[in-house]
Amino acid sequence: MPPFSANLDSNAAAKPALHNHDEDPDNGMEMKSADRLRFTNEEDQPLSFASHMVSDVTKKVSSLLSTLKYAALRLYIVFWHELSMDPQVRHSPWSPPPQDEVKMSKNQISIVRQRRIYALIVHVAALVGLYHCLVGNVRLFTVLWALGLGVASSTAVTAGAHRLWSHHSFKATWQLRVILMLFQTMALEFSILNWVTNHRVHHKFVDTDGDPHNSRRGFFFSHIGWLLIAPHPDVLRNRKLVHTADVRSDWVVHFQTRYYVYLNLILCYLIPTVIPWYFWAEDFWVAHFVAGHLRQVLFLHGTFTINSLAHLWGSKPYDKNICPTENMLVSVASMGDGWHNYHHVFPWDYKNAEKWDYRLNFSAALVDAFAKLGWAYDLKTVPERMVAERVLKTGDGSHPLSQAAHSHPTGEDAVYGWNDLDMPQEHRDIALITHKKQR
Repeated sequence: MPPFSANLDSNAAAKPALHNHDEDPDNGMEMKSADRLRFTNEEDQPLSFASHMVSDVTKKVSSLLSTLKYAALRLYIVFWHELSMDPQVRHSPWSPPPQDEVKMSKNQISIVRQRRIYALIVHVAALVGLYHCLVGNVRLFTVLWALGLGVASSTAVTAGAHRLWSHHSFKATWQLRVILMLFQTMALEFSILNWVTNHRVHHKFVDTDGDPHNSRRGFFFSHIGWLLIAPHPDVLRNRKLVHTADVRSDWVVHFQTRYYVYLNLILCYLIPTVIPWYFWAEDFWVAHFVAGHLRQVLFLHGTFTINSLAHLWGSKPYDKNICPTENMLVSVASMGDGWHNYHHVFPWDYKNAEKWDYRLNFSAALVDAFAKLGWAYDLKTVPERMVAERVLKTGDGSHPLSQAAHSHPTGEDAVYGWNDLDMPQEHRDIALITHKKQR
C-alpha cells in the first residue's frame, strides 16, 4: 500500500481518539456554551444581587419621595392654596369645593392666611420649646412657671370667658373679673367678646352649619381647622343674631377689646419670658420658647379638645340625641369642661357637671373658693330633681336613672345660658342660687 494510503489509514485510526477529545465541532460548541454559561452565572451572581438591591432601594426612595410630594401638596392645599378656592362651605379641608361655593373677599382671604401663618409659626416655636425640655436645656423653675401660667390661663378661659361671661352661671365682682380677664388674655384664645359670641352661637346651633366648630365636619375641623378656613355663611349670620349686649356693657370686657393686641404681647409672651430670665437667670430664648410658645400651644389644644374629643367620644347620660359627650380626659385637659353632655343640657350650671369633683373640675373649685371670699356670688346650679327628670327622658342608659330618649332643642328652643330670653321661666324658678350677694 502506498505510503500515502498508510498515512490516511493511520489518521483514520486516530480519529476516534480525537473525537474523544472533543474534536467534534457540534458537541464542542455545546460543552463550551455550558461552561461559558456556568462561568457567567458564577461571576454575575453578586452583580445580580447588587442590582436587585439597588432596584429595591430605588423603588423605596421613589415611593418615599412620592409620599412626601403628596403630603407637601396636601399641606400646601390645606394651609395656603385652598384659600383662593374659598373653602367656606366645605365638609372638610380635603374635599373638593361644592357647586354653591361662596366667594371670599380679599380681606377675608388675608385674615385666614394670617391665621394659618401664625398657627404654623407658634407650633414650630412650641416644638423648639419641647426640644429644650427634652434635652434638658431648661431650668426646673421655668418648667414649673410655664405649667403654672398654663393652668391659670386655661382656668380663666373655662371659669371666666365660658362660665361667667358666656353663660352667666355666676356673678363676679370687678376684682375677680379683672383677674379672669388678664389670665384669659394670656391664653390667647381671642378676646372675651369674640369668645362669648362664638360660644353662644355654638350652643344655639350646635353641630349644624351654623356652629363655628361643627363636629359633624370631622375631628380636624372641630379641633383647629375651623380657625384655619373662613366661617360658614350660616355662622356669619348667626353671629349677628346672638345676644351680646350684656358682655359689651361690661367695662372690663370693653377695656380688653380695646387694648387686646398690646395686652397679648405683654401677658402671653413678654411676662412669661422676662420673669425666668430676670429672677433665676434662665436663657432668654429658652424661656421664650418654653414659657411662651410651648405653654400656650399645649393648653390651647387642651381647650380645643372640648370642641373635638368631647363631641365625638364619650357617654351621653343626659341627652343621647346630641353630639356632646361626657369625657374625663377632656375634663382634665380643660380644667373641668369635659362633662359636655351635661353642659349642653344645663349650660347655666356653674359647675358644668352634675357632681362636685374638684379633682376633675378645677374651675368649679376656683369659683367656690372665690365665693367664700365674696368675689363670686349668685352661683347657679341644677337641682337633683330636674337632673333626674332629664336623665329619664333623654339619657343613653349610662346614667343609673336613664331609661328613655327625647330630642334636644336647637335653634330658637335652645338656650345658651342664664340670661337667654328663650330660657323657660320654670327653670329659673327652681334653679338653686347659692352665695347670694347681700343687698
